[in-house]
Amino acid sequence: MATTRNLVKTYLDDTELARLDRLAGQMRLSRSELLRRLLMNSKLPDQRTFEASQAILDLLRVNADQARLGNLFKLALDEPLSADLLAKFDQLIIDITATQNALKSLVREIDRSLHRKVS
Repeated sequence: MATTRNLVKTYLDDTELARLDRLAGQMRLSRSELLRRLLMNSKLPDQRTFEASQAILDLLRVNADQARLGNLFKLALDEPLSADLLAKFDQLIIDITATQNALKSLVREIDRSLHRKVS
């Protein structure tokens, strides 16, 4: 398939190439995309965005762990247990659900701070 893009070649010394690679790595962009954005004066990602995104991923992993733990407790409830132990399991499930809801709320708050919307 034909393309309307043009290939541009340039020569860089070792120091310049190392700097380009370092900046591209920091921005998590390819060399081409970094140069394109700089040329067109487009917005570059900032470290805050990366940190917030990583925090959201970490919180979502905790949320998934909480869900797995809740499911394990539900399986345990299928076994014959004493009334006291059942009450403790019920409270643990309530606590897990509350923690999951708090995590989801925190993810939404972090995401809003990045000016995006999450359902």
